[in-house]
Amino acid sequence: MRRALLLLLFLVIAGYFAYPYYTLYRIDRALLDDDAQTLAELVDFSTVRGDIADEVTGDVLAKAGEAKEKRPIIGGIADALAKRLAPGIVAEKVDEKVTAQMVLNNPTVVEHRKKDESFVDFITYAFFTSPTKFKVDLKDPEKAHSPAVTAIMELDGYKWRAVAVELPPGAM
Repeated sequence: MRRALLLLLFLVIAGYFAYPYYTLYRIDRALLDDDAQTLAELVDFSTVRGDIADEVTGDVLAKAGEAKEKRPIIGGIADALAKRLAPGIVAEKVDEKVTAQMVLNNPTVVEHRKKDESFVDFITYAFFTSPTKFKVDLKDPEKAHSPAVTAIMELDGYKWRAVAVELPPGAM
């Protein structure tokens, strides 16, 4: 009986550690199978869109702040306009561009789908950052000096889902 409980405990722990990697495999298959429904189940696009919009808005406002320091009058006007307009414009564009269908129509994804080539070679790092968070660093293997994109997955109930994407500086 004791061995059975230890075996069961081992299987539960092994399953827990393997589950985010299985989720990555499912995302890979959804991309290659052109499966928007599965991709939408595995990626929380509304949270990802909000995260990207906040990141890009921050970049725009930082650039406007730099312009304000360099040229106080013109830069001040640009800074004020950026603070007023950037959040809405950025959020609208990100909402338009960051969808399951747009990801599936990405030229790199389409090219890999045609060749039925996995995206595993894009992963440079994948491991837990906490018991409920998993970090995945992705980089184009064809471009040695390309910046890494980081995806964050979280345990949502009993499912792992991608909830954030950290873009390299100047990516958008």
